[in-house]
Amino acid sequence: MTRPAARGGGGEREWVLASASPRRREILARLGLPFAIHPSARPEPPRAAEESPAGYAMRVARLKAEEVGARHPGALVLAADTIVVLDDDILGKPEGRAGARDMLGRLGGRWHEVLSGISLLDTARGPAHSACGRSRVHFRALAPDEREWYLDTGEYLDKAGAYGIQGYAALFIDRIEGCYFNIVGFPVAAFESLCREASVDLRSHLAIGRQA
Repeated sequence: MTRPAARGGGGEREWVLASASPRRREILARLGLPFAIHPSARPEPPRAAEESPAGYAMRVARLKAEEVGARHPGALVLAADTIVVLDDDILGKPEGRAGARDMLGRLGGRWHEVLSGISLLDTARGPAHSACGRSRVHFRALAPDEREWYLDTGEYLDKAGAYGIQGYAALFIDRIEGCYFNIVGFPVAAFESLCREASVDLRSHLAIGRQA
């Protein structure tokens, strides 16, 4: 997917999303931000000893932004990494149905955190600016048949923590604290704050803020 280059702040600039996530793509498109999609090919590194979950998510996002930025000089590169954290354990994407069942069993009846590290790299200026969105999510206790029903939907596939709040899992989530978009996978408010930190006038890049 390729869209026209963004304008504002000194001429046209290309925005590049270093992610194949359809959820991030949809959120950015709804904001009216023109962008091209070039996912990072860099494998996610293991979490370092004593590294906080938030620090890890931001480091992964920064590494993705740098890898893609090296292939797109002059672009504004945006990368993200979303993780689910329970008892300081990172629940990544489950390996099969049994792994997803175990994750849902652990999440049921408890609060957990969703952290989204985001990194914005202006390749014309550098270095990358990074931030982390943080939200809390409460799952009600799930009966075994409810877990199996949810697993049958297949929605857990390719989802951190084995669920997607924007889908069927919303039936089981009774409370959230913080940014909803962060839980989906892209913290919009943190992104806007990051643009200000990086001296990027985000509003001038949005379709509504540009001259025809």
